[in-house]
Amino acid sequence: MKSITLTILCFFFTAFAIAEISPAQKQALVDLYNSTNGNEWTNSWDLNDSPENWKGVTIFRDQVLAVSLRDNNLTGTLPTSLSNLTSLKVLNLHNNKLEGTIPASLATIKGLKTINLSLNRLEGTIPTNILAMGSLEYLDLFFNRLEGSLPADLSGLKKLKRLSIYSNDLEGELPSSITSLTNLKELQINSNKFTGELPEGIAMLPSLKKLSVFDNDFSGEFPNSINTLSLDELVYHDNNFSTIASDALAGGE
Repeated sequence: MKSITLTILCFFFTAFAIAEISPAQKQALVDLYNSTNGNEWTNSWDLNDSPENWKGVTIFRDQVLAVSLRDNNLTGTLPTSLSNLTSLKVLNLHNNKLEGTIPASLATIKGLKTINLSLNRLEGTIPTNILAMGSLEYLDLFFNRLEGSLPADLSGLKKLKRLSIYSNDLEGELPSSITSLTNLKELQINSNKFTGELPEGIAMLPSLKKLSVFDNDFSGEFPNSINTLSLDELVYHDNNFSTIASDALAGGE
């Protein structure tokens, strides 16, 4: 009886092990390989091998859950077909040489939690629909060449914990709707061209631990209410604030 049970278990585990991702998911990965010069990657893929063996690809139950190819010499553009990775949770392409724009189609991946495209050469605006993703927890786009302004309504980012978009060419005012992001822990928007006043309600963010707004063109009075927060990091120098509360000076200059 034990041998029969073991045989059945082995059958199921073997069937599970050899199961494959869908053709659409595999093609999305191949598109990424081809559009970013995969043969020149630091750790390349053997396209004749199974995707389960491709470095940086995490697969569970026939679904691609993560693509993590940071520091891997990806050059080129991101394919729109990445949206066919419908179960993707993590996309981490930090520190490569990606160019072009961020595909708006990424926003159709309903469960995507992390987008890290930092330290690349991406241009254009941040797609508005990405800035409305209810599943997103971490958005890292720092050190690119992104431009334009943030949309007025950011309330869709209800699970967002980190917005790190510093060292780009973003402009305009910081939307007051950012004060509705109650899960936000890190707001790093320094070294851009933001203008206007900081929303007073930013002090109402209960989870905020890091606030970095230096090297922008913010003006008006620095919100005194920010001093009520228990922050690990507060940096705001190189702006045009007219008034800064004395008890805030130690944290910012």
